[in-house]
Amino acid sequence: MEEYKPFFDAVDELKEKSKNGWVVVVEGKKDVKSLRAIGVSGEIFVFTGFASTADTLKDSDVIILTDFDSKGMEIEKGLVEALRSYGKMPDVEIKRKIFGNVRKEITKVEEISAFYEKIKEIRV
Repeated sequence: MEEYKPFFDAVDELKEKSKNGWVVVVEGKKDVKSLRAIGVSGEIFVFTGFASTADTLKDSDVIILTDFDSKGMEIEKGLVEALRSYGKMPDVEIKRKIFGNVRKEITKVEEISAFYEKIKEIRV
């Protein structure tokens, strides 16, 4: 189905960037498990707070992949600000691409793997 192509393209981009050293920031352990299940092989960092996460990752290329809900957006906004104070511009576009056309079906990172498995047979 053509409608899921942007979702799969974004997941492939996430896997590629992760493999090439980008650190993926998520909200919790279930998110880590979900991303590992779809083949994200690089470092996945669980958010611990704006200052502490930004300080730990200040020398890394960062992908912020928080949930597509108000809490996730709040974490994303604060973390972008904190990382910018170190001169870093994290990637938030992959998150938008992943949830962009499937947010009626999933809004949480921990749901990505089950959704991916469900729709992969119909992948274009």
